[in-house]
Formats: sequence, structure tokens, C-alpha cells
Amino acid sequence: MPAVVRSAAKPAKVSDAAAAATKNPKRTAHMNAPAQPDGYSADDVARHCAKDDAWVIVGDGVYDITEWIPRHPGGSIPLVQYAGRDMTDAFRAYHSPNGKAAKTLNAYRIGDFTGAGSRAGSECESPKDHLATASGDSVGSVASSDTAAPHVAAFRALVAGLEGEFRTDYRHYYKLFACLAALFAASVWCAVGEGHGVWTHMLGAVLLGVFWQQTMFIGHDAGHGAITHDHAKDFFIGLIVGNLCNGVGITWWTTTHNVHHCACNSLECDPDIQHMPVLSVTPKYFDSVWSLYHQRRMTFDRAARFLVSVQHYSFYPIMAVARFNLYAQSLILLLTSKEIKNKRRALEICVMGLYFTWLGALVSRLPANERLGFLLLSHAVGGIIHVQICLSHFSRKIFDGRPENNKWVEMQLDGTMDIDCPPWLDWFHGGLQFQTEHHLVPRMPRHKLRRFREEVVKPFCDEHGLKHDCPSFWEANVEVWRTLKASAEAAKLSPAFVHAVNLEG
Repeated sequence: MPAVVRSAAKPAKVSDAAAAATKNPKRTAHMNAPAQPDGYSADDVARHCAKDDAWVIVGDGVYDITEWIPRHPGGSIPLVQYAGRDMTDAFRAYHSPNGKAAKTLNAYRIGDFTGAGSRAGSECESPKDHLATASGDSVGSVASSDTAAPHVAAFRALVAGLEGEFRTDYRHYYKLFACLAALFAASVWCAVGEGHGVWTHMLGAVLLGVFWQQTMFIGHDAGHGAITHDHAKDFFIGLIVGNLCNGVGITWWTTTHNVHHCACNSLECDPDIQHMPVLSVTPKYFDSVWSLYHQRRMTFDRAARFLVSVQHYSFYPIMAVARFNLYAQSLILLLTSKEIKNKRRALEICVMGLYFTWLGALVSRLPANERLGFLLLSHAVGGIIHVQICLSHFSRKIFDGRPENNKWVEMQLDGTMDIDCPPWLDWFHGGLQFQTEHHLVPRMPRHKLRRFREEVVKPFCDEHGLKHDCPSFWEANVEVWRTLKASAEAAKLSPAFVHAVNLEG
């Protein structure tokens, strides 16, 4: 898998953007930006760091994306997180340089990025800082240095040369769909077959749980547009495997997951590590941190202190029933989000209704005294995927604030880890064993990740002195358990002591 550097399409000039904006009146707000024939520095961009005044850097251009934020198909929060910052790597991780997203972005171009800046590291001076809490507390408004490490340019060149590798071998998915259809049929036969006893019924529950786990992997692939690389087609696949087969909304999944990827293991920004009051991966959450994603303060009160103090014992039981929470979260988002179009909202709710219909019909065929056991066992087996997701991040480095300029590679390497396993076990992990590679380049098809790691990512890390972690499945579980135990023990300490520790980092 050679990293061949290809010439990327040159971004549109300001005049091109103006012409595009003229055709579409909705895209004219950015034209009010002050004329700057010499381009804009990082300092200039950093002043526009609010949701209602958002500039970003992508490549050699500066873009005013304020009007685009509420219409972004991937949700508004990933763009809000990068307001006033360089989002080159985040954009290229998700979008082709010549695709629809790149053409849309070009319509918002306001000038060239000069790269110069003397105030890097200063706080966002906008009085409308979107990360200010109701109490006035600032949440991670500090930008990093504009000076990029040598590996940044090398990584961008590497990604530019990978476009041809993003093509999917559909035989991989044909085999998967055939196996999953057989697995589901076997589960139904065990549950409703004539003359079957309780043990056969429970075997059906296990098979159904495995079916859920494996189809969730496909939903994960579809959510990233990593199957057909056409978002409309992948949304349809996600609707089938997510809403219909699992009762988990594909829009909920992509909304949370995009934020997670773009701010991996951020204390305030990443919803995948924000599980207060039941779990806390770091004592820093004891300061009742404000969540940008949830738009609320995650209060560390007496109940949270008790729940966190026993989290190293409750973690696996919680994972066994975590699917029920996903049902609720999916429905809450669909019913309350103002960013979801009504047609999509209605479609997803209807398809989720079909899921609960077929699951209810299946369970109703069982003897009354076995129904609860069937549901709990199937959900516990299906909950293995929740453990697998947590393994990749819970024990990794947590950083404060929003993503930093030119830190995409470090953020993903620090916030993720692979799971060492033989190729014959790849089916069990569903691609999550290559989380580092997946986070660096989310568009890479799952079946190519092993080769991508061995031939590209590991040599790249070795060349640039970057650490790549890959413990075994057992070792990863131990790391997560120890992380949870450390926070649990800290929860029992006095609040004053914990606060002092957090201030010292």
C-alpha cells in the first residue's frame, strides 16, 4: 500500500467563491469579511472562534463557515469545535479533495492562509466564545502553536496519496451479509422452533447478541461512509443495519461519532468518554465539567461520587445493558434535535419502530418465564461491542479543551490504541482492533486496515518517533480496569484534595 503523493485540486480563488455565493444567496454572509489581499494569519482566524462567527483554515485557504455550520450534514458540533482553528486534517480525514464537500467548502473561501502568527497560544478574544458556560467559565479556548512538527506535512502528503486505496472490495461485505443472514435465521429458529427447550432458546439469545454485535460493526463502517463512499447510499445501509437490525439510530451514531473522532479524548468535547454520573475515566470530571456536546454541566454530586467509587466493579454489568441506553439516546436525539430534517426524523423513527416490532414478536413466542432472560442474555452478548469501544479509549491520554492546531496525528495516537490479535480473530473485533489507523484515516475500508497498519502507519510512526500502542485484548481490559479503579479510589477522597490534584494536571 504505497503512499503515492498526488497533486490535490487547487482550491478556488476568492473570485470563484464570490461567483458561487452569488448563485446561492445563502452563501453570501462570508463575503462581509474584511478585504485582505495579502491573506490571513492564524491570529486573524483565531479571532473568529464562535458558532455565529466561525473561520477555519483548510490547507492554504481561510474559510468563513458561519452560514454552513447549521446545515452541515455531519452535524454542527465538529465545525464549532474547530472554529478559529486549522481543521485541515479533520476535513481531509472525512472528505475527498475533489468531492462535493470540497466544492461546497470552496464557496466559503475568503482568502489565503499566510501561516504567519505571533499570538498563537492566546485565548480566543471573541466575546461570543461558544465554549463559555452559563457561569462564565471558559472551556478550552486556547489554541496551540502554529508551528507544525515535520510529521504534519509528511502525514498530509501520505493521506493525499491514499485516495486510490479507499475503494471497497464488496466481496468482503457480500460474505458478511450472507453469514449474518444465516446467523439471524439460526437465532430465530432456536427461539421459535417447535419443541425447543429453554437451553435452545437461550442459544438463540446468544446468536442474536452476536448478530447485533456484528451488524453494529457494519453500521460503524456505514456511518463513516467507508463502504460505498457515497453518503446517501451508506446512510441507507446504516438505516438497515442500525435502525432496523439494532434499534440504534444511524443519525445518533454519526452525530456522536463525528464529534468523538474530531476531538478524540477531549475532556469537554468528546461524548464517548463523558459518562457521568456512572463512569469517570479521570478525576478531572470531579470538577463538574461543562460538556460541549451535551450542553450541560456534568455534575459530580453525592450520587455520582458513589457510582464512580464502584465503577471498576459496575463497568462490565453496565456494558451488558448499555444497548437499552442507546435505544433511549437515539429516540431522544430524533425527537429533540433541531438539526435533523423532518423527513429523515420520521423515516428513522418508523424504521426503529419496525425493529421493536420484530423483536417484540420474536420474544412473544417464548414462554412467559423465559422472555426477560432472553432479552437480558441477548443484550449482554451484544454488549461486547461496547466493551470493545471502551477499550480503545478509556485508558488513553485525556486532554483539556478543543482540538489543537496541527495536532491531529498526536491526538489520535494518544487517544486510541490497537488490539493485538491474529488475522483469524479479525471478525470478532470488526475493525475496532485497528482503532489507531481508523482514527487517522476514517475513510479506509475495514478490510484494508491490517495491511495499512503494517505497511504504512507503523513505518510512519517509526520514522517520526511517534508511539503506536497495540496491547492484547486481555491487556487492554486490564488497563481499562486499572484506569477505572484509579478514578474510583480518587472519588473517595476529599473534594479539596481532588481539586488540588487536578489543578496540578
